[in-house]
Amino acid sequence: MAQSIASPPPTFTGFALRLFLYLFLVSLAFSLGQVHEYMEPVQTALAGSAAAGARVLGAEADVQGTIIRTNHAALDINHECTGIFVLLVYTVFVLAYPAPWRSRLYGAATGWIALNVVNVVRLVFLTLVASRYPEWFAYFHEYFFQGLFIALLAILASIWTEQVRRATLAGLSD
Repeated sequence: MAQSIASPPPTFTGFALRLFLYLFLVSLAFSLGQVHEYMEPVQTALAGSAAAGARVLGAEADVQGTIIRTNHAALDINHECTGIFVLLVYTVFVLAYPAPWRSRLYGAATGWIALNVVNVVRLVFLTLVASRYPEWFAYFHEYFFQGLFIALLAILASIWTEQVRRATLAGLSD
């Protein structure tokens, strides 16, 4: 009778090392590839979406390229406003986590959708704030939404890892 040799279970150390290596490689590629220089179409689309959403909610917002103009401020939607860094951190986490590749790809895709939806809502809200309460803009832009995205990353990562864990346990019981 042939015995199958089971591979050792994944370790947290292996995951952490992969995570930091992937983060380093992605950030290096982003920097050396000067990816930010190619993001203007995304920035323009986000500016248009945010201005349109804000207008639906009653704000005066005009858009020209990547600039949203309100009655109190002009917002420049730059590459950092696209959420690219949050998206990359989430994706690197999912890809580094020891899970079947199908689960990783599903987790990355659903995370990208959720984070992009939240980012558009964030930009609509910030446009509304700039239009109606400009004195609050810095707070929401610099503090509130930074914290929200950190919390959202943690929540999405927790939900995804729990789904992977449950699928793994269900697969072991079959």
